[in-house]
Amino acid sequence: MKPSPVALLPRLRSFFGLSQAALGRCLGFNKDMVSHIERGLRPLPLTAALPQAALTLAYQQTPPDPTPEAPEAPDAAVLRRHQRTCEHRAAQLTYELTLLPERATWARRRLAALPVLRAALVPAPAWLARFEAEARAELGRSGSTAQAQLRIRRAGLLAEAAEAERLLVAAGA
Repeated sequence: MKPSPVALLPRLRSFFGLSQAALGRCLGFNKDMVSHIERGLRPLPLTAALPQAALTLAYQQTPPDPTPEAPEAPDAAVLRRHQRTCEHRAAQLTYELTLLPERATWARRRLAALPVLRAALVPAPAWLARFEAEARAELGRSGSTAQAQLRIRRAGLLAEAAEAERLLVAAGA
């Protein structure tokens, strides 16, 4: 007994990794029509019979776990470009890291000066709240946590560049 399109279409989609929209493109209609067919609300249009039959035949004759093709060598130019991009971005982060300690220091100075400013400026002027808020925001952007995150990102980029170099050497490029 041959399975109905209602039962077959989801299996075809799953087997070939197709969305309803992608299967619809194969069959010549939109994803809404695939949904209606799968739910049994519409019959499979006659125009879709041949592509559906071809997909079904391919489904039946394709092993579920085909042997992989011989691995192709990676594109050396793409890997080299990616490696250079990673190295360049890591260098930018290295430079950014040199700037952050000074910015964090002035932010900490502002925060340390707040008690003196509050005591000397009674009532506290409106600018003092902004003075503090800017310092806290800057400390968030350039303090020890932000510096650690940049170091992590830099290390990741350098590791990625090193792996690209390793793949290039292994491929003889």
